[in-house]
Amino acid sequence: MAHSGRDRHRDRDPGPRQLDDDERPTPHRVFRITDAQRERIAECLRYIDEARRSLEREQNPDNREIIRELRASADRIFDLLKDLEEVDGL
Repeated sequence: MAHSGRDRHRDRDPGPRQLDDDERPTPHRVFRITDAQRERIAECLRYIDEARRSLEREQNPDNREIIRELRASADRIFDLLKDLEEVDGL
């Protein structure tokens, strides 16, 4: 297959995106989340849990750090969602 010569997204500089000062988000913004968005997030959390359980079943010591990070990531997302529910009630 011939190369078209065009730059693909994955070929560009993978460095962090630089934001202009006027593009920077302001801190302490409040967002609303719909039930559909919440369900999509819950589905992603289920995938994280399934991946974690699958790695745990392998009982490979090399996976311990990955398992720990998957669990911590899911917990952080859940905590953020829980806080969103409290903000919505105000």
